[in-house]
This record gives sequence, C-alpha cells and structure tokens, in this order.
Amino acid sequence: MKKIILVSLFLTFSHAAIAGPIFPTRGFLLDPKWTGKTDTTSIFDHAGYWAEVQRGFGSDSDRWGWSVSMGAIWEFARWGGDKSLFGYTGMELLANTHNDIDFKPRGAMWEEGLVYAVHENSQFDWQVGTIYRCRHDIDNIDPNGYSDINQQRTLIYCSLSGKAIFRSDKLFGLDCPTTAWLHADAYLVREDYRIPTSDDYIGTDFQDLAWSLGPAFQSKLMEWDRSSLYLMINENFTAFGRDSGFVSRFSSIAKLTADSHAELGYELHGRAGRMQFYAGWEQWQDDGQTPIPRNAKYVMLGIRTTGVDLVSF
Repeated sequence: MKKIILVSLFLTFSHAAIAGPIFPTRGFLLDPKWTGKTDTTSIFDHAGYWAEVQRGFGSDSDRWGWSVSMGAIWEFARWGGDKSLFGYTGMELLANTHNDIDFKPRGAMWEEGLVYAVHENSQFDWQVGTIYRCRHDIDNIDPNGYSDINQQRTLIYCSLSGKAIFRSDKLFGLDCPTTAWLHADAYLVREDYRIPTSDDYIGTDFQDLAWSLGPAFQSKLMEWDRSSLYLMINENFTAFGRDSGFVSRFSSIAKLTADSHAELGYELHGRAGRMQFYAGWEQWQDDGQTPIPRNAKYVMLGIRTTGVDLVSF
C-alpha cells in the first residue's frame, strides 16, 4: 500500500503529460460496508447515493467552471456476509461561465456499472465488473462556442473493470487510517465520434483505448468524534494502441498517459452518510469536450455527500 501511495503522490505533483478516460466516481470509492459473516442471503437490503457540486478555476476556456454530479448505488444481493453483487448509475454535468448566469451547460458524462465484490478480511477486498461510460455534448451549436462552425464530440468507453482494495490504520507509520486501491480497466467498446470529421484522429483518439491502471487512496489525517481532515488522490494511467483493432491495440502500445485528481478536505459523518468540503486540483490533456483535444487543468472547490452503505469512508 505504501508503494501505491508514493506513486500517487509523485505523479499528482509532477508535470507529466496527461490524457485518458474521465469518470464521475473518481473522487470516492464504491465499496460495500461489511458487517461480518452470516449464513443468510439478503436481497435489496443496501443502497447508497452521491451528490456533488464543484466550482473550477483556471481551466482552458473555463470549460470546467462548474461540475454537478449525482448517482445511486443499489445492492442486488449479499450472501455469506462477505460477497455482494451491486449496480450503480450516475452522471456528471459540466458547464462553463459564458452566459448571463455564469452557468452554461456544455457536456455530460454517464457511468453505469455492475460489480461483484468480495470481502476477504479486514484489510483486503477485491472487485470485478463491467462499466459503461460515455460523454455527450449539450448545446454544442450555441453562439459563442469554441468556433463558428458546428462542433460535436461523443465518447464511449466501456470496459471490464477490477479493483484491489487495501486498508490500514497507519500511513508511513503515522496514525492515519488509510484506504488504498488499485483499479484496472480493459476497454471492449470504444467510440470517438467527432464533427467535423476533419478533426478525426487528431490528438488522443479514444478508438485506440486499450487499458487503464491506477492507484488511489484516501487517508484521514486527523480525526475527531464526528469529523475528520482527509487527503484523497486518484491516478489513472491509460494505454493507447497503435491502431483501433480489437486485439492489435493490446499488442502494440503507441502512447501511455496519466490523469490526476487530488483533494484535501474536511468531512462530517454520521450513521446515514457523510458530507465533504474540499479543495483540490485536476488536470487532463484531453478532457473530451472538444473535437480537437485540448488541455484542462484547474483548481477546484466542492461539496460532496455520500451514503454510508456502499460508499467506503
């Protein structure tokens, strides 16, 4: 786990070129709250949610001026007290500030998943599943857009996905409860639809997506009775093949890139869920919002609420 955290810290504060898929659940971990082994099977006994409002500062064309995200998680079944099958669905609405109310929606991302989760012991869980993610334009032909012509971009990146999750009461020997995870995706369905078509194949092409792999962690730096100060970092390395063939893109990698998400925040928590107030940093070389890929890096301030049953604290 220490190696995972060290790699995350190094890459987050480095200035490496970055690009790759963006997903709404990058700021937290979906993982059941386990209550111990049992001999019974429960059906639809656990559910959860998340909701988030984030203000971004300094992104190119202010494309990440606002981010509004929400979603729901539900458990189909839990058996043995240590195995779970759950699904989730969520979206993230992105808006710039280029109108009279400083909130102009320009794109939305969706994420849906079906996940099988296993609780091995108090220090280790693992998950496998299938994840559908896509990004679509909103009002992309409005005046004062990115150019004087109709521009559109639709991205689809569906994958087989897995996670290994580690827990510890220590962080580099300090009393900082930490949850770290390593996430991996192998992309089966990929689409990078652009208008005008003259922009095809320029920059990062999602049709060449092969796989992603990355470490993440959340540490409680200080704890009180019902609150804590936390640090959360998520990295995502992405490999792009030399062509878009289903098999050949795995055998020959043309580009390896990395994404970064980091936040420092204060959280209040209770039996039903938690609320987080955070400040952080994100950076993307290709944020998916324009036909010709453009950089986006910005400071963010946000508020997030999550339920307790299926979102790990």
